[in-house]
Amino acid sequence: MRPLKLTLSGFLGVRDGMRRDKVTLDLTHLPPGLIALVGPNGAGKTTLMDNLHPYPIMPSHASKMSADAFSYWDHLFGTRGEKDLEWEHAGKKYRSAFAFRNPGKSRKAEYYLFEKGAADDWVPVQVSDGTLSDGKADTYNRCIEAVLGSPEAFFTSVFSAQNRRPIASYQASEIKKLLAELLGIDHLRDLSAKAGEVAKGLGRHLDALQRDLVGLSAQRERAGQLTREIGLTDEALAAARRDRDAETANGAKLLQERATLAAKQSASATAEARLRELRQRETELGTRRRQLEADQRAAVTRTVTRRRELEQLVASRKMTLAEGPAILAAAEQRDALQMVVGQRQGEFVTLQQAVTALEAQRAQLAALSTELQGLEARGKAAAQFAGSLKAQADVIDTVPCRADPMHNTCPLLAQAREAKGKLAEQVIAVRDLRASYQAKQLAMQPMAEALAGLPSQRATLSALQAALTHDQQELQRLTALAARKTMLDVAQEGLAQAERDVVALTEEEAATSARHAREVAETDGQSSAVQRELSGLATEDVTGMLSTLDLRIRQSREAVVALDARIEALIRQQTSLVTEYERVETVLAGQPAVQGKADRLSDEIAQWKLLAKALGNDGVIALSIDDAGPALTRIVNDLLLACYGPRFTIAIQTQTTLANGDKREGFEIEVHDAESDSAKNFAVMSGGQKIWINECLTRGIALYRAQDSGQSLQTLFTDEADGPLDPERKRAFMRMKREVLRQGGYEREFFISHTPDLVDEADSVIDVAALAAM
Repeated sequence: MRPLKLTLSGFLGVRDGMRRDKVTLDLTHLPPGLIALVGPNGAGKTTLMDNLHPYPIMPSHASKMSADAFSYWDHLFGTRGEKDLEWEHAGKKYRSAFAFRNPGKSRKAEYYLFEKGAADDWVPVQVSDGTLSDGKADTYNRCIEAVLGSPEAFFTSVFSAQNRRPIASYQASEIKKLLAELLGIDHLRDLSAKAGEVAKGLGRHLDALQRDLVGLSAQRERAGQLTREIGLTDEALAAARRDRDAETANGAKLLQERATLAAKQSASATAEARLRELRQRETELGTRRRQLEADQRAAVTRTVTRRRELEQLVASRKMTLAEGPAILAAAEQRDALQMVVGQRQGEFVTLQQAVTALEAQRAQLAALSTELQGLEARGKAAAQFAGSLKAQADVIDTVPCRADPMHNTCPLLAQAREAKGKLAEQVIAVRDLRASYQAKQLAMQPMAEALAGLPSQRATLSALQAALTHDQQELQRLTALAARKTMLDVAQEGLAQAERDVVALTEEEAATSARHAREVAETDGQSSAVQRELSGLATEDVTGMLSTLDLRIRQSREAVVALDARIEALIRQQTSLVTEYERVETVLAGQPAVQGKADRLSDEIAQWKLLAKALGNDGVIALSIDDAGPALTRIVNDLLLACYGPRFTIAIQTQTTLANGDKREGFEIEVHDAESDSAKNFAVMSGGQKIWINECLTRGIALYRAQDSGQSLQTLFTDEADGPLDPERKRAFMRMKREVLRQGGYEREFFISHTPDLVDEADSVIDVAALAAM
């Protein structure tokens, strides 16, 4: 793929970087080799680079390299936007035309892929499966992938965008898909998918057969159940017939017995009337007996409740009377204690006043002590100053010229004469300070003596206060106790009344029990007489027996009717079960054919699944990738050796070893360092080392793709991949670019770099800043 001409309109990167709404980049006259896009940061270089390909994606801004992971709307402004790219591939010229409309209410995007026809006009591309580029995103993607392959393969091999993922970070499934496309065996994945779809379709048919088999299995279980139910129905029918015969014989016997009793009934009419009277009397006596028992229980309950109340009242009155001596003595104790409290309160006030006065004297003593310290300091300073003045004044009497007339006018002795004049005043000041000091000492002495007793007086005051508090609490207790004196008479009278009530309750309880016993005995006697008379007349009572026999005869007839109905129902049930059993047996006759069909279909599904797996990522594709691994490794190591020296070599592992020793499909890149003679995973390499090793991997994949397919994409793209490299690595980076162009037969590579030395090595430069000024 070789870009020829690019026109962008309405792109934010062009407006912000070039201050233009539209830009056109003509690439037809560029020489082969390395083409550098230069300009300051934010000038629009990446926007141009991201659009120098026909895929509907700007790879430096996409989360993954597929069209569904990117939206152009985030990079457009205004109501209209366009991208028009003319490019060449495999000897044919194409044109990718993207049009974006955003009038405000709704947004619309159109994607067209044209091919230059024989009449030098642009015609929509139509691929072999009949897909025509009609402006829709999905048809454009299918057309562009039919021409150039998948975007994942393109942006992994020939286009190194900013923020791209390192090859080593690809998952095993991603690298398998990529390498399958590079090896030209991605059609096997389609065949695998088709085989899987066939297996799924057959599986749905098998599921239907399995449901039929499950239904047949349920029918077989139903047949067994029906067999058991038919047997149980036969047994139940035989038992019902035996019960009906027995019940018919019993009914005939009961009719014979009733005829005998009916003959006796005419002779016992008088006895029957007496029996009715006796039974009525027996019922009344039973009611009377139950009422007596209920009345006795209620009386006992009332007596128990009343006795409990009286016992509690007696206990309360006795408790109050037990406190009588203490209550009577409390008044006298209260009066005596009031006198003691009053006396102690007076002592407390007197002692508190004395302590307060001493506290005031202690404050005065502290103030005098402070003044005394100040006088002492002032006295010392005054005495020192007087001594100094005296020493200066004595100079007058000791100098040799003291008898000379000039002595009084000598300027050298002026200070001595001045000191002699001040000495007398200073001596008087020192004497006054000493007198004041002695006076304050004399004033402090009686205060100090008086304050010596302050701690003992404080202790006495605290003890007196505690005793006074205790006496006041005791006085409150005695006052409350004395106030209960009026309750003693009430308690005495209440106790006597409660004791009289207890005696009366006992007498009432005894009378009630005696009356209950008499009434019960009378009722029981009458009941016994009735029972004796009933026993004498019972042999003559046939009316009850006739009623009983009539009831039994009616029940026997109803039982026979019920048994006839049960027999009829069992016969209908038996017929229904036999009919259903025959139907189930008919259905089960076809089960072997269904089972055989399901087995054959299951075998066929297993074969299609095996074919899908063999043609999928873990089958032929995995084996082909394993075969391609050494060739890809050799290409990458040749690039590393040619550009960066023999220090680093890589090994691509397409299988990983699990902890249990088993192997599974994977993708890991191991880097061997010849300087330290050690091997480590690509993920732990330094940032700069990752850059050049990843670029060698990327370009190695591109070279492998070109060599294996025999068809080169002609153009490579790199966006600021050299940033973390040191100067020496940057130069080696450029050597790698030229080596890739040479080995792969590529025509040119577009790259973006901010390193002047690398730009100087480019075969041509596109200055974006100059392009903005055009």
